[in-house]
Amino acid sequence: MSEHVVERYLSGQVALVTGAAQGNGRAIAAELGRRGAELVLVDIDPQGVEESAEVLRQEGVQAMTIAADCSKVDDIRRAVATATRSCERIDILVNNAGIIRVSSFPDVSEADYDATMGLNARGAYFFMQEIVAQMPDGGRIVNISSGAGVDGKTLSPPYAASKAALITMTKTIARVLGPRQITVNAVAPGIIDTPFHEQLDQKIGIEQLGLQPGELIQQRATDVPLGRIGTSQDVAGVVAFLTSPAAAYITGETVILAGGWVID
Repeated sequence: MSEHVVERYLSGQVALVTGAAQGNGRAIAAELGRRGAELVLVDIDPQGVEESAEVLRQEGVQAMTIAADCSKVDDIRRAVATATRSCERIDILVNNAGIIRVSSFPDVSEADYDATMGLNARGAYFFMQEIVAQMPDGGRIVNISSGAGVDGKTLSPPYAASKAALITMTKTIARVLGPRQITVNAVAPGIIDTPFHEQLDQKIGIEQLGLQPGELIQQRATDVPLGRIGTSQDVAGVVAFLTSPAAAYITGETVILAGGWVID
């Protein structure tokens, strides 16, 4: 049996991925690296993001790391300046960093609201704003939204609002950057098997509902028409497609990646 050959269509390009210390961000970075991209990995967790980079380096991928709080504009500007000093330009931006504070209406605190909107929407916006001056024509921006931003199916109203805002920004900025042939698209995952979802299992399934570990995830999987929850590799594959030559004429779109759990 012949070995599967991965097309390295990102050779010579630089991709910056936020929230790359774990979960979807780590998987996205790995997939873009396999496609030939040089990587800049950004995360608030310096140890975690360095671990991500080291695994990739062992596979022959060139990767640098930057510790930054992606909700703070000063940190965003520092991260972009550091990346461009080292790499000269950024061809691909993946806005993946995000949080969810599990509290339902009307019990959301002001601090939780501000933190959620600050990272998921405000931070992603300023990353785009800061990076476009360093992005050559023909670049790619991919924003990781959520199925919650499409249909509001979540226990955190601010989370849904922040992800819906990111979808709207994607549409607006795609129109602005279209003349430069820079595409801007969003991916809206549904239920994905990541530490992010494990947080929901702990906070809701175990602490609120008294379920066994993993039981909430199993219950939610039964609501998915395809019969399983998604994986980080599912997300990474869609992001890789949106950065590929095959997606050059797609912009302003949101790809719902939910196994039928969310259908728009």
